[in-house]
Amino acid sequence: MITLLRSLNSIFLLATILSFNSHAESGVPTCPAEFEVLERHPGNGSQYGFVKKTLDDLYCTNSFEGKYFKIVYSTEGEAIPFSYANKEVLKKAANVYYHLSRARNYWIKEIKSQYVSELPQTIVRIDITNGYSSTRHFKHAEQEKNENNAWSVPNGQTPENVTEKEKWGKEIWFSPMRKIESKKFMKDSKGQNPIHQSLLLVNDPIIEYNKNALIYQALSFLIVPDITNTALLNLALQRVGTIAVIMSLTEGSKYIDGWFVKKYYYVDTAMIPEIIYHEFSHIAMSDTMKPVHSIPVIEGMADYFAALIAERRDMYEAIKEFSSNKTKKTDNKSLYHPYLEGQWNATSDFTLSLLWKGKTEFERINRERWKKGQQAVGNYDNLVFDAHFLLNESSNISTDLAKSLINVCHKKCLGSRMGIDTLHNVFEKKGLN
Repeated sequence: MITLLRSLNSIFLLATILSFNSHAESGVPTCPAEFEVLERHPGNGSQYGFVKKTLDDLYCTNSFEGKYFKIVYSTEGEAIPFSYANKEVLKKAANVYYHLSRARNYWIKEIKSQYVSELPQTIVRIDITNGYSSTRHFKHAEQEKNENNAWSVPNGQTPENVTEKEKWGKEIWFSPMRKIESKKFMKDSKGQNPIHQSLLLVNDPIIEYNKNALIYQALSFLIVPDITNTALLNLALQRVGTIAVIMSLTEGSKYIDGWFVKKYYYVDTAMIPEIIYHEFSHIAMSDTMKPVHSIPVIEGMADYFAALIAERRDMYEAIKEFSSNKTKKTDNKSLYHPYLEGQWNATSDFTLSLLWKGKTEFERINRERWKKGQQAVGNYDNLVFDAHFLLNESSNISTDLAKSLINVCHKKCLGSRMGIDTLHNVFEKKGLN
């Protein structure tokens, strides 16, 4: 009997040691939980449903804190508990946690990002209205109020001379939704409409052509003064008139943005999956592209990876209950214009469509080579990812992004000439000559 008890004690001790070692290896124990999250309909992005999903890697604290993400309310420091009184906040917390986890898994499993795999726990703020301050973390409420927005903030700390010192890591912020009458929202907007942007594409060549024609006529007059007849004068007036009309139309079209928006603008960013993927993609590329301000390259690359994660070709489609977003299309046919480099065009879908055009061309060439039993030219998604190592928060489209893709392909593409030629063809088709 004593021997049996000793044996049972030994088994119990061994089990305890193994259990302890297991916890030591895995860190803090985790307890998965089930919540409903928003998912778009595969065929119709404006249609959606709430689907019960398992939230993995949550700590056993009955709150939205896990190994990789901690969801907090506004400027608070503690994770939102499952017992939180506001059910809408709970819905957002669950939705954000699930889709951020999906984005993280994609970056690690598909993109093979070591940087993402080593990221510490990310703080995610729900319904925050404060602006970001690089010196004190949060701006005072009276200084700035944010709504209908989402953004990623860099790590930082308060200055040395501040009494209450604070450090923070990279964070993702989601502000609350509020319906705003579009006319008020658009009062400072100039030129964010298809007519103005189309006129910009033809403005320079038309003006340049007519200016050169006027110069040629003036030279002809100096060389042969006898040709000063009425026909020549009329032709010159037509040239001047054309220049005046195109310049007037281009300038005037800046002020019709309101014609192209819905009556109300609103977006609950914490409920839109692609916005969540977009913001995590900023964090995933923040080793070189710091999320300090919006420019077309940074936003377009985040859009590209968000589209990959979402497995969608039309992005950010409006969902009646949660957003009146304008859809971004991966197959947008717009051509390059220097106007698109401006910070005010950071949210356009040109960079997304440029990168996606490259993806479709590489996939086409790879399919043709596979049919012949040949290796693929290259993994285009990895080319785009590797290109971000050569870019920063000040990079532009026409030189920096294009050059980075070519430089990466030169090193990584099988038979770099074919890959580089394909990229050049893509650039030409999108107006980057």
